[in-house]
Amino acid sequence: MNQFIMLMRREWMQHRIGWLLVMLAPTVLLLALGLVDGGIQINVNSDKVDLPPFAHAPALVQTGLLVTAVTGVTLAMALLSLGFQAPGLAWRDQQDRSIEFWNSLPVGHAKAVGAMLVAQALLMPMGAIAVGIVGGLLASVVAIGATHGAMAWLGLPWGQVALVSGLLLLRMAVALVVAMAWLSPLLLLTMAASAWLRRWGVPVVAALTLAGTLLLDKRLPQPLIGPALWRPTSEALHALLYFDAVRDAHVKQVQDAVDLLPGLPQRLLNDLPAMLGGLASPAFLAALAGGALGFALLVLRRQRGA
Repeated sequence: MNQFIMLMRREWMQHRIGWLLVMLAPTVLLLALGLVDGGIQINVNSDKVDLPPFAHAPALVQTGLLVTAVTGVTLAMALLSLGFQAPGLAWRDQQDRSIEFWNSLPVGHAKAVGAMLVAQALLMPMGAIAVGIVGGLLASVVAIGATHGAMAWLGLPWGQVALVSGLLLLRMAVALVVAMAWLSPLLLLTMAASAWLRRWGVPVVAALTLAGTLLLDKRLPQPLIGPALWRPTSEALHALLYFDAVRDAHVKQVQDAVDLLPGLPQRLLNDLPAMLGGLASPAFLAALAGGALGFALLVLRRQRGA
């Protein structure tokens, strides 16, 4: 366990500046936007929703919108950063020759790869969720102070806000684990291709994917490659974005949004078993098997060194 923690600290020491920039950028941008003339302007109008301009909304509604928006954007940026970095991480130690140093230590290759994946694919995005929630609350200070005054922000029902924020963090953290489990074959097999083929890894994966979906699927009795790519992606997006807790909630006016808050903690708790219940399927087991194969290929490539 001490070795595993040491390896994750290595990821933090090596990537902390980039991680912090990605996590803090949406909050800093929104705070700066809130301080300029005109402040934060958001309009939500459709056939089903008719909320007033953001500046005219109650303080509680402003806080909820900001927390949701900043958390979503921060997590999206973290996941995009992971997607861009993942191919390079797969053969980082071979590229900078540090593999020779790590091979001289009593650290297992599986443990080294596992620590990298936990830090990069789980802990960093979870940190982004937490930073996004706190950033949304900070942005609400500026937004509410500009429209309703500082006392309106201090007068929010902070017990409920804190409870909902904590449960939102829990729900999103669990959703992230579920999403990463679904995406593990896509992520780890692409990383394995990059580890074995270096810079040709991503182009080869992209070419095989296009050939499989555009050529092979049309010649098979039933498409195989397209559904194998679409199912994990759709399930991951469903876990992260689709809240069963508020599916039946009708928010057409401001008061509907305010009335939703008292029951939201229980709704978020009820959402967890509904989300986890979908994991009992052959498709999820196949996704785990694909992720395990990618992990094994990464470990094997690391064992072979340069």
